[in-house]
Amino acid sequence: MMLSNIHIVLVRTFHPGNIGSAVRSAKTMALSHVDLVAPKDYPSEQATQMAAGAADMLATCQTYANLATCLADSQLTIATTARPRGYDLPVVGPEQAAQLLLKHSQHGKVALMFGPERMGLHNDDLKLAQYRLTLPANPDYSSLNLAAAVQIMSYEIFKASSFSSELAISNESAAKASQPLPSSEQFEQLLEQLEWVLKDVKFLKSHQGETLMRIRQYMRKSEPTQIEMNIMRGAVKAIARELSGRRSNDVQKP
Repeated sequence: MMLSNIHIVLVRTFHPGNIGSAVRSAKTMALSHVDLVAPKDYPSEQATQMAAGAADMLATCQTYANLATCLADSQLTIATTARPRGYDLPVVGPEQAAQLLLKHSQHGKVALMFGPERMGLHNDDLKLAQYRLTLPANPDYSSLNLAAAVQIMSYEIFKASSFSSELAISNESAAKASQPLPSSEQFEQLLEQLEWVLKDVKFLKSHQGETLMRIRQYMRKSEPTQIEMNIMRGAVKAIARELSGRRSNDVQKP
């Protein structure tokens, strides 16, 4: 299992102490990458203090201006939320999330992201994920401290890597999971090309954001492999070329 390919992603973290504590939590479970997206206050002495014996790992944290850049080369992303959001994603529990991350980490970078302490992840953040993870907790008080949530999932990942657990998914999904997935950047490029084609044939109007969102959700849920993604991109490009060619011929007609 490739623990070195698993990235904990902290999005717009407000308190620097939580960054240090989260890094410490990850290191205790043999994870080596914590990425920071637009942190409110970092670098910070408080983060260094809370990292304690993990200050060396804190020093290696990569900081990104936006989430899309951070996840550009990620093959699988799981978003952690305390409650349902408007953007629909398949829901997994801690054990299944850990198993999915480990399975896909054999082929490249995977990410588990956590939102800011106050409001959690936005719907725009969830659009870059394939699954939504909710940690079981007291329904009357379900808000976990950020570092505690990172600790729980780091433990689940470490536990799953230490034992030969089978993925709690269907045989078909398991077979697909053994194949490399496209990166988040490649997925977004396909969606941009598809959106252009659908608008060109008047299927999408400029105000039909919900339709495009549902197309995005469907494609994320289908988890296309790298090979399947290449086929789709080739098909969309061929359609775009054909449309451009027909438009040129119409212009040339007397």
